Amino acid sequence: MKKYKIFIGLIVLILVLSACNSNENEVYSFTEVKNNEIDHIHGLGYINEGRDFVIATHFGLYEYGKDGWKEANSQKHDYMGFQAVREGFFSSGHPEEGSEYKNPLGLIKSIDKGASFEQLAFYGEIDFHYLAAGYDSNTIYVLNEMPVEDIKAGLHYSTDEGASWTEANMNGFTSKYISNLSAHPTRKELIAIGSKDGLFISDDYGQNFKSMNDTKNVTYVTLNETGGYYTNFGNDKVYLKSFLYESNEEINIQLPKDLNMDPIMFIAVNPENQKEIVFVTNNNNIYLTKDEGLSWSKLASNGELAK
Repeated sequence: MKKYKIFIGLIVLILVLSACNSNENEVYSFTEVKNNEIDHIHGLGYINEGRDFVIATHFGLYEYGKDGWKEANSQKHDYMGFQAVREGFFSSGHPEEGSEYKNPLGLIKSIDKGASFEQLAFYGEIDFHYLAAGYDSNTIYVLNEMPVEDIKAGLHYSTDEGASWTEANMNGFTSKYISNLSAHPTRKELIAIGSKDGLFISDDYGQNFKSMNDTKNVTYVTLNETGGYYTNFGNDKVYLKSFLYESNEEINIQLPKDLNMDPIMFIAVNPENQKEIVFVTNNNNIYLTKDEGLSWSKLASNGELAK
């Protein structure tokens, strides 16, 4: 009888170990959503030349495409300062609970949709909340809030994916409240900053900035080849506008009728179709247009992903 009990115990142990090994060897992919309640969104964008976009959350990546939402089945890290590029994405943040990675992650890069990543700089030292990268140039800008021996506080840029850094003086930037950084897709020297006091642009790697307009409460800006989009709020209304570099022309983009007073916090534009825009609001509502605002689809309501 004792041998029988031991034998049963061994079978149970083998089954448990097999299950563990199965989870460890599970191939990384975007699969059916198990958690459709999103509390914290830290960025979004079209990665790996994809037609679909991803959102970076407190618990890993989610992807939206023709079949709706899908969730990464592992590598559920807290991706901060998330920036999509043609090859994949750059990010920072904190590893998931139980991970062997150091905390914070420093500057990382993934070219396989988050299945793995390369530790580029400041691993275990810095969590960059303000990070931008050129979609095709891979020029990286960071606003460092955690000074260490190799990088001071302030704006810095790297043209070699974090191997070396240059400090930017930020002359002419007069606001104390920054919403985000945005790097031009191909022009390494061009960067924009959204702020409480307007939109600022630099064409010399952030050494000198000039105010593009006197719009207040800019909550996000994203650049494209000829200009870009920015969003702000005022007078109990939210605005989304397109702009051009070579003129002062700005065009209001029609927003969803049910948006109300819910400021836009993140914007991404499909690099292959400039009329396809997705944005995330302060209340974690997500909207998508494929005709530059003529019609909108609501993909999440107060953090609950649409099924």
